[in-house]
Amino acid sequence: MRTNPPHYYKNYKSNLSRSPKKTIPVIKYNKEEISEQRINVKNFKHKNNLLEFRKKKHPIGQKIIVYGQVTNLKGEGLKNIIIEIWQANASGKYRDINDKHDAPLDPYFQGYGITLTDRNGNYKFFTIMPGAYPWQNHKSAWRPKHIHFSLLDTNFFSRLCTQMYFPDDILLKNDPIFMAVPSKFRNKLIAKYNNEHNNTPNFITYNFDITMP
Repeated sequence: MRTNPPHYYKNYKSNLSRSPKKTIPVIKYNKEEISEQRINVKNFKHKNNLLEFRKKKHPIGQKIIVYGQVTNLKGEGLKNIIIEIWQANASGKYRDINDKHDAPLDPYFQGYGITLTDRNGNYKFFTIMPGAYPWQNHKSAWRPKHIHFSLLDTNFFSRLCTQMYFPDDILLKNDPIFMAVPSKFRNKLIAKYNNEHNNTPNFITYNFDITMP
């Protein structure tokens, strides 16, 4: 899709060696045949509250709610879309043995959640505001605060991976991953602050709508 960043983007240095250099072939498929093979979501286990990693223990950081609607290109809500999110904790540290950032892990925050969209394509997560963190892409490089999203249709055919950013983050303009997206679509990656309909005390609410191809 035209909204996608190019596979090869010279300022995203850590991706240069793994980005494809040749034309990616188009795979032809029988859409009706694929649509018949779906995951049974009847016993799907939700974990949309990332604050409950340890019972009666609370992670450090500003508590936030992220909600939105997943739609197709026609604007129609998509039900039973599997949404996974993962993120750094409030100090910018992932619960990952490969994360070398000199920041503390939060024993009460795992940084992973999963849920399904409802019949109208709506979803909601409870989590904390992630922290920024340094990386080795270029001199004094810092990744802006963000949350990773993986969306998967129940037929396993349609998948979208993206990142959600936060408004007014001064690190965005220097981030090659964010800047690789065509300029007219970058605003779609930034969540919108919206606390008007939030009835949950002590939470800040952000709206992040997603269009799947």
